[in-house]
Amino acid sequence: MDRRADSFRLAMLIREIYSLSMHSVDECLSESGLTHQQVIVVKLIAHNGAMTVSDICRHMSLSKGTVSGILTRLAERGYIEKYKNEEDLRNTYIRFTSKGSDFALEFRDQMTRSFDGIFIDSSDKDLAEIEDSLRKLVSMLKKSKKE
Repeated sequence: MDRRADSFRLAMLIREIYSLSMHSVDECLSESGLTHQQVIVVKLIAHNGAMTVSDICRHMSLSKGTVSGILTRLAERGYIEKYKNEEDLRNTYIRFTSKGSDFALEFRDQMTRSFDGIFIDSSDKDLAEIEDSLRKLVSMLKKSKKE
């Protein structure tokens, strides 16, 4: 078989998987009223705990001005708060409010339910094979990124 054609087919499958999975995310987003970027910030804070604005910029590959706007809107909704750490007054830190923590947990649960519905008819063996293949793909992508 032609390796380039195989690579292209795989790339198109990845794009299709991304597009279809984002449909599930979009459904959850429509209920929350948040944008994709706002949800990414929520997920970053949920996974990392308090973060500096600079860290969020780096993770999202966005400018400080863009991230600042996202953070302002999340703060206006009561999901996050900005604060200064006494040990590092140069940086502004971001953390969840209790409302933000509750929202992050509920959003995660919504996403889990949404994806559970996708895999409802899959066997444990099928799920293990899918996970193994996806982990291999992630590993390959990370490896190619370093080269």
